Amino acid sequence: MPAITPLNEPFWRGAADGMLCLQRCLDCGHVRFPLGPVCTECLSERAEWAEMSGRGRVLCHLVFHQVYHPAWRADAPYSVIQIQLDEGPRLFSNVDDPTHADIGTDLVGRRVEAVFETVADGIGLHRFRVVD
Repeated sequence: MPAITPLNEPFWRGAADGMLCLQRCLDCGHVRFPLGPVCTECLSERAEWAEMSGRGRVLCHLVFHQVYHPAWRADAPYSVIQIQLDEGPRLFSNVDDPTHADIGTDLVGRRVEAVFETVADGIGLHRFRVVD
């Protein structure tokens, strides 16, 4: 489970409500991820939480066969992708593919969109599914 802090709580609350929410600078408009107390472009401390489209493109894809943590044992093998969101930020996530059809498939360049799974009361996780 994620560690909820005052800084990241709006991110996790949004995911629980089925939304991908990130910080947007109120001075220069830069959308940032990872989350932080100041804008990485202009150093402003003023920001708002904004819902993103949840759409983007896969930049890289790898498949984990090794189980590095017991919590992932039932999911192995599983895909991890880096996504460039249409709004600009890049983030890592998993592929929403319960049949593992993506294993051995080149996902780089494919269009994806966020889907959400509630894993506990008030906690949602995002994954991405291929849409093209």
